[in-house]
Order: sequence, then structure tokens, then C-alpha cells
Amino acid sequence: MKPHPLRNLVLTCSLAWTVLGMAAPAAAAPAATDEIKAYCLDFNWAPTHRRGKPFAKPGLWAGADPAEHVAWYKTMGANVIQTFCVSTNGYAWYKDGVVPEQPGLKHDFLPEVVKLGHQQGMKVMGYFCIASNPRWAELHPDQSYGSPTTYHIPYTDEYLAFLSNSIGDAVRKTGIDGFMIDWLWMPKRQSTQGKWLQCEKDLYKQLMGETFPGEDKLTKAQDTKYSRKAIDRCWKVIRKAAKDANPDCIVWVTVNHISHPHVINSPMYQEADWLMNEAGSVAAIEKIRGMVGKHTRLITCLAVWNGQDASKAVPEAIDAGIGLYGFTAPRNNSGLVPLEQIFTRQISELSGDSRNIAVLARAYNGMSIHALWKDGHFTEPDIAPPFQIRFKGRGRGMQDTALVAHDKASASATITTPYSKGRAQLVRNGDKWPASLTIRLRKNKDLAPTTTTLLAANGTSGLAVALDGTGKVSYGKMEGGLDLGREWRDKFPVQNGSGPRVTVTRSEALLEIAIPAEMTAGNPEILAFEWK
Repeated sequence: MKPHPLRNLVLTCSLAWTVLGMAAPAAAAPAATDEIKAYCLDFNWAPTHRRGKPFAKPGLWAGADPAEHVAWYKTMGANVIQTFCVSTNGYAWYKDGVVPEQPGLKHDFLPEVVKLGHQQGMKVMGYFCIASNPRWAELHPDQSYGSPTTYHIPYTDEYLAFLSNSIGDAVRKTGIDGFMIDWLWMPKRQSTQGKWLQCEKDLYKQLMGETFPGEDKLTKAQDTKYSRKAIDRCWKVIRKAAKDANPDCIVWVTVNHISHPHVINSPMYQEADWLMNEAGSVAAIEKIRGMVGKHTRLITCLAVWNGQDASKAVPEAIDAGIGLYGFTAPRNNSGLVPLEQIFTRQISELSGDSRNIAVLARAYNGMSIHALWKDGHFTEPDIAPPFQIRFKGRGRGMQDTALVAHDKASASATITTPYSKGRAQLVRNGDKWPASLTIRLRKNKDLAPTTTTLLAANGTSGLAVALDGTGKVSYGKMEGGLDLGREWRDKFPVQNGSGPRVTVTRSEALLEIAIPAEMTAGNPEILAFEWK
């Protein structure tokens, strides 16, 4: 990522900073947000949550300190705090509301975050999960398909009245600038094996003007038309409740399938104040840009589940004028994520949410991806690394990481991996490659790689090096082959014959390969390599 000056609100502060130690500015509300730099410490999930498991139990993180949380977001460089009105367990994060507060809630959390966040010039956004609420399911079993961690609520008149009341109450009482709505989808009907509840059959007749035809006779076209009507009606209730409570309230819609037929080209897209593609693809956002209102702000998301490469997605979004957002589950009893241990490491040494946090924090503070954390703030290095390293994703498995060392003449990437096979790219940053370039494969804990071959390509030439002690080298013409996601497998198109000399050193814990100068001659933009 190239260094880029942020156009507004460049924040640089120490981890030791505390809100309570600062004098409060006179302004009661934040300044206009020209760039959306948002983050969320996500109270929806327990630190050890797994797919299909329940949401965070009511009261988890009930002792969260508003001042510590605002300080955390300030250190991140965010100008938008996304926290919670009601989290997915169905309980509120403020006191004396129409929705019961989280059991044991120590502070009047949301109003205090609003007050402190506004003092620091940040917007504070709440959150409602629309299609899932376990507490509602317990109180209204006849209007819920159970209470799993998925969509389970039909949008009946009674539920929409409850939702409207909850939203209006939160907006009026807490002072939030707006709120995110999540999971505005139709119920999955898992607990009934696809059978419809009577309340939803009644809703179908109410919206469609005809009797529900039966699960076996319902056509796809009928289902889509009904679903769009139900979602649109729910959206209108949400928006009206927000704007009646505060005409300036920002309604932020997040969609994890931005081209879904139930929502594409909908009034919700045209009327939303902020619209986010939670799947993260900037290209997908561009496809729906013409469907949104002139006032609508577009946002992309960094999350482990969507697999976006933060080092690419962040500059793409900035260049396209698209806002940025990320979220992660808290990692300790305070509801926070320790930043020192993340900020003090190179981007390439991190994976998952930690890597996303590290990239976003640098961007939010107006720094390049190469910036180093020192004495409580980011600084640019005297000599930028000659390349970035990117790995093929491992899904939800353990990710490969690397430590890059460099000076003016040499550079190395020491890769920590538990896998005997993998793929990576070195993407040149400067005008030329260093004279000396070394790749090292290091075992992760007790899982030593059993790698026997290293393959490399630069777009015009290819190299295969045997790592089994024979030192055999194959080298020849090879066009393309730089795609990070497509492995070469056993059809690596390299002609056998004489090639450059390659030095390979192998120890119990480390494989070291000195990349020959022939591979970096001409300064190709990318050097792709694969170990197997």
C-alpha cells in the first residue's frame, strides 16, 4: 500500500492514552465524516465462538468500561465507533430501556460511549440484528423458527411493532448518531424442516392478497415476490422509527450477499444512509453503485469470514471513495483486543482479524502498510521493504505468516507454516529487487514441513528446485503463472536442462533457498512461488 494522507482527522495517540485524563472539547456532537473509518469490538460473539454455536450469553462483557473502549477506538484511528443498542442475544447495552439490559451491566454503556466518543470527534453507531433474537423467540415461540444463530423471525405485525419500539427508544435515549441493521433476511425455517409457521402463512396472505399455496406448490417467483415485500415492509418500519426519533439518524445497512434477489434494486438500497457489503468485495460494490441513492455512503468490510486481503482491499476502497469497516470478537474480560501485541509486529507476521486490525489502524492513522509502531505511535521506516508477501488463503485454517528482513542490498522472507504445501507472491514495492533474495520455510511448533520442491515464476521464466538433497534445478521459459489462487500442481512448464545455480540449506527446523538473480532480472513486478 502506498502512503496516503488522510483527508481529515489524522489521529496519532499512545496506547497509554485514557479518555478520562483529557479535557472534553465543547462540541457535543462529532464533526462531519468525510471518510468512514469504522470498527466494531463485536459483543455478538464469544471469543471461542464457532459456526453453529450460540451467540454470546447475556451478560458476557457486562463490565466493559466505556472510557477504555473509546480510548481503544481512538488508538485505532477510527472516526466511527460501531457498538450495540441490542446485540444478538436480545439484550440491550443501555439501562432503563424497553429492551432489558445485559444482565449485570456495570455502566450505562452505550450512552457513555456516545458522550465520550463525541468529545473525541467520533460518531457512535448502535446495532440491531433484525432476523434473529433469541429472547424474542423465547417469549413468542409461535412467531419464531426456534432461536439458532441464523435467521429465524418472520416479520409479523407484532414483531415489527416490537422492533419499531426498540429502535425509537434507543435513538431517543442514548444519543447515537445512527445504527447498523444486520441480517435483514427471510427466516430459514430450519427447526420445521422448511414448513411454514401459521403466523407466516397469515403474513403471506396479508402481503400477497392470496392464501398461502403450500410449501410444495409455492413457486420461486412467488417466494421472491413475497420475500421482497416482507423485507421492504420491515425496512420501512425500521427507517420510520429511526427518522421519527431523530431525522438526522443514520441508518446503516449491512448485507452479506449484496446481489441477492430479495434486496437488489430495492427501495432499501435507494434510501439507506450507509450501505455496506459485508462480503468485502469492492468490485461487487461497484456493480450496485447505480442502485443506491445520491446520499448513500458505500462501505466495504474486512472480516475473517469473507477472506479479503486487507493489503489490497484497503487501498482499493480508498481509491474508490468507499468507506472502511472491520470487526472482531473481543479477546479478554474487558471486551477489548490488546493492540500492543498486534501493532508491534509486521503486517506479514499476522493473520486473520489481527492482520485486518493492523492494516486498518495504519490506514486510519494516515500511514503506509509498512509503518512501524514505536513509542505509542506509527512511524514510517527509513527504508521501506522491497516487497510485500501475500499467501494463498487457507480458509478457516491456520494461516501462513512471514517475517521480512531487509537492508539496501538484501532481503529475506522467513515463512512460518505448518503445511508441506503452499503458495505465495512477492510483490515488488520499489523500482528494483535487492541484489540478494532469500526464502526460508520454518516449521510452526511441531509441524515441520516435509517440502521437497520449490517452484518459482516471474511471468516469463520458471524455476524448479529439488529440496531433497539432490539439488536438481530445472529452468526455462514460462509465461504467466503468477495467479495466487491457482496452483501449478505437477504441470509446471519448465524445460529440463542447465539452469542457474541455486543454494539450498536445510536444517531440522528451516529450509533456506537463495533465489538466483536470473529470477529477478528485469525487475518483474511479481515473483510467485510454491512449495510442495
